[in-house]
Amino acid sequence: MKKIEQFQITSMSISGFKSYEKPTELTFGNPTVITGGNGRGKTSIADAIAFAVTGLPLFGERGLDRLHNEKNPDVAIQMRFVDENGITHELTRIRRNNDMSIYYDGHTIRQLDLADLFGEREVFLSILNPLYFIEELGTSGKNLLERYLPFIPQETILAQLPGEVQASLKDEVILSPDAYLKGRRAEIRELEERITYLGGQKDLAATQKKQYETMRVEFSEGITSLQNEIAALAEKQFAGLDTAKMQEQLVELSQRYDEMARDERGDTVQRQKELHALREKIVRRQAEQYQSKFTEPLAEITAKVNDLSARYKRETVAYKAFHAGMDCPTCHRRVTEETLPEVQAALKKTISELYAAGTEQKGQLTELQELDKKARDTFDAFKEADLRKWSEDAAELERRCAEQSETGLQAAEALRSEIQNLTAELEYGNLTQAEYDRLRECREQCRELESKLSALNEMASAQTPDFDREIREAQEAIGKIKRTMTNVISYVSKRAELTFSQLKMNRVEISLYDVVKSTGEVKDTFKFTYSGRRYDRLSLSEKIRAGMELSELIKRLTGRNYPVFVDNMESVDDLANVRPTGQIIMAKCVSNAPLQVRPIKPIVFAEQRAA
Repeated sequence: MKKIEQFQITSMSISGFKSYEKPTELTFGNPTVITGGNGRGKTSIADAIAFAVTGLPLFGERGLDRLHNEKNPDVAIQMRFVDENGITHELTRIRRNNDMSIYYDGHTIRQLDLADLFGEREVFLSILNPLYFIEELGTSGKNLLERYLPFIPQETILAQLPGEVQASLKDEVILSPDAYLKGRRAEIRELEERITYLGGQKDLAATQKKQYETMRVEFSEGITSLQNEIAALAEKQFAGLDTAKMQEQLVELSQRYDEMARDERGDTVQRQKELHALREKIVRRQAEQYQSKFTEPLAEITAKVNDLSARYKRETVAYKAFHAGMDCPTCHRRVTEETLPEVQAALKKTISELYAAGTEQKGQLTELQELDKKARDTFDAFKEADLRKWSEDAAELERRCAEQSETGLQAAEALRSEIQNLTAELEYGNLTQAEYDRLRECREQCRELESKLSALNEMASAQTPDFDREIREAQEAIGKIKRTMTNVISYVSKRAELTFSQLKMNRVEISLYDVVKSTGEVKDTFKFTYSGRRYDRLSLSEKIRAGMELSELIKRLTGRNYPVFVDNMESVDDLANVRPTGQIIMAKCVSNAPLQVRPIKPIVFAEQRAA
């Protein structure tokens, strides 16, 4: 269905709706004047128009039951209208027994389809009812306007700014000025933090340089002192000793010890290999675990038994609860008293088949479990016999090894003791234990100090970063960003100006945002004034005229030109500030007068204009 961008109502039929009990035919023109006393059904016509299109009355209230006529609960509204091409359409809405039916040009449609035809509900009601936008939508009307405000390209905004601003921002992508400025402020904070950090590092480097010089002197003096003490102890250590002859004796003793060890080793190596192999064999056998060849078959049959058991329980419960009026689980048809025995018999047969299948599978499961147990018992018996025999063999082999090596160990121990004594004499020399320990300590401390001094010299010689240059570069970057932000603030102000120009009206002013000139921050707001005064301070006449201006604005923004229904028109003495662009329907209260709908000027159809 093609979108209806413009239409004028030509006639309506109303029945069962509010004060309209019986079908009532109404004819409209442009403009149309509706007169009558209070309670004669003037506002009900506006409600009927809104209800036909949106499913809600003029002010969008919920609770449709109040719209029914007390004597005729069946609501039927037929609205005939002509679109922008002069084509006549008929929209019918019927509500009967809480069921809603909608027909468009004789075809059944949904409310969603009407939304495609006439636009969203809030737009239609804001055009039809001049008081709806402010009094019903309130601040949520801001969102409605934002959705229909045209997007202004960045190039268009830049074209209206000074040349230096254009040059500064030509390569910048400003999809969201708020997000852009927030990002640049974050960059400034990061740069400021870096400047603070660099300043600290600069001070730290100067302090460290002084510390390095002090530590270098301390380390050098410590090394000299330790080297002197090491030289004195080293001179005393081997004074008067023939270390060469002692070395020859040590070599001779070591050779004799090695020969004795080789002889002993030759006899025992084979026995040790045999013992090691036997122990490994025992360990491997101990680690062996029973590997059942029945694991997968057992799992499969167990799963089948569980599945059949669950199905048997479900079917049994279903069989016990089954009765006439339920759907057949097989054919999904409703079961009657006549077909109930047949369906129950089928269910009982299924239960019996499941029971038989489950019994069979349980038998197979028991048989496999017995075979698996026999195999496990056989494996455990052979394993126990092997471990018992191999443990006895290992114990006997250990006993033989101990007996044969006892004699050789005593001779080797005596020779080894002699080697240890000579080695200690070569190591300590003339030094006591305390002097020897001090010599080792001095050498270790000297190595540590030399390592620290080397590392200190390396750190001191390392090139220090140019902190002043980096700080200057960061400050220059901050200045550049701030200049760009100033230009972006000008951009934001111009964008807001161009955006608000779309909301230009005669006496009504609407503001959706406030721009903080110092920061460029855009703050949400919603201000509605008429001739400079707040809406809540206006008279009814002023509210109506303000609403009509707003109705025309929404027409312009959405591209939809729909009828406007002005209630209480008797309070409006002139419409000098408003020039309605579409059909206008005006309702006036005339005391004690009957309802009268008078089309002042007939609606001209396309074929009439062509003629």
